[in-house]
Amino acid sequence: MPSSKSSIVVFGEINADIIARVQTWPKPGEECLAPSLELHCGGVAANCAIALTRWRVRPTLIAQVGVDPIGQAVLEKLQTQGLDTSQVHTTKHAMTGLLYINVTPNGQRTFFGSRGANRTVRLQSSDLVAVERASAAILMGYSFLDPHPAKAALRILTEVRSRHGWIALDPGMEPSQKIPDKILRIAKKVDVLFVSQEEASALTGESNAHKAFHKLTKAGATNVVMKLGKRGCLITENGEPREVPPFNVRAIDSTGAGDAFNAAFLQAKLHHWPTTEAAITANAAGAAATQVIGAGEQAPTTRDIARVLRGRRLRAPWDIIRRSVLSRIR
Repeated sequence: MPSSKSSIVVFGEINADIIARVQTWPKPGEECLAPSLELHCGGVAANCAIALTRWRVRPTLIAQVGVDPIGQAVLEKLQTQGLDTSQVHTTKHAMTGLLYINVTPNGQRTFFGSRGANRTVRLQSSDLVAVERASAAILMGYSFLDPHPAKAALRILTEVRSRHGWIALDPGMEPSQKIPDKILRIAKKVDVLFVSQEEASALTGESNAHKAFHKLTKAGATNVVMKLGKRGCLITENGEPREVPPFNVRAIDSTGAGDAFNAAFLQAKLHHWPTTEAAITANAAGAAATQVIGAGEQAPTTRDIARVLRGRRLRAPWDIIRRSVLSRIR
C-alpha cells in the first residue's frame, strides 16, 4: 500500500448531495416520488479528497461552505472520513452548494442545484502556507466559471509549478460547454488533463474519442487521460492515445465514479507508478464506485478496488499490469 506522506492540494467544490432513486424519468408536470432520500457529502473536490484518503494520501482540501446547517453537516461528514477541514472556509454571504441527484435504474443520474458558496471562495493566508508545502494539486474547471475561485485556482497553479510540482485539471461538463476557450488555455499549463469523452467533445467539437484526443494534444494538453465509462479510458503514450480496458460491473449509480477514477490515478502518479498501472487502477476504482449509491463518504476503499481487479482477467499485456497493481495494494 502507498504511504501517507505525499502532499496534494485539492481545490474546488463541496456540495451537499440529496440523492433519490426513481424508477422512471418523469414527464413535465408529473410527480416523481422516491421511496427515500439520502444526504451525502458531494462536489468534485470533496469527492476526490475523500477518495484520496482511501489510498492513505492526506490531501489538503481548500474549499468553502455556507454558515448553515447543511454546511455543518457536510463538514462533519468530511471529518468522519479523516479529512482535515482547517482549509475549508465558511461564508455568510451564500448557502452551501446543494444538488438534487435523480438516479434511474440504469445507474444514470441527472443533477439539479446551485454551486452556492463555491462561487465566492478566495485563498486565505493559511491556504497559501498549505500550497507552499504541496508537491501537486488538482483543480476543477468549475472554479473558472466565477472570478474569485478562478483567481485562486490560478494562484495555486502558479505557486505549485514554481516549486517544481505538478498540476492536474478536471474540466467538468458545464465549464467545457460554457468556457471551452478558457479551459483549453488552462489545459496547456497543466501536467494531467482528466476529461470525459463528452467533455472532450464539448472542448474540441469532435464526437469521436480518438479525434477529440488528438485535438486536445494538438491544442497543447501534454498528458490527456480520457474517461470512457464502460469502455475504459484512453491515456497518452509516446504522444499517442492508448486504449486501457475496462472492468465491467453491475452499476447502480455513476455518481462520483469519475472522482474515484481521478483519485486512483493521482495517488499512482504521486507514488511514481507507471502510467499504465495508474490507468488500470483508475478504471477499477471508477467501476467500484458505480456499485454503491452516492459519492463522497461512499468512495470505494482499496479493498473494494482490489475486489474489482481480482474479478476479471484482461487481455495481454494488460493482465500482467492488473496483477502488478494487485500486488501493490494487497
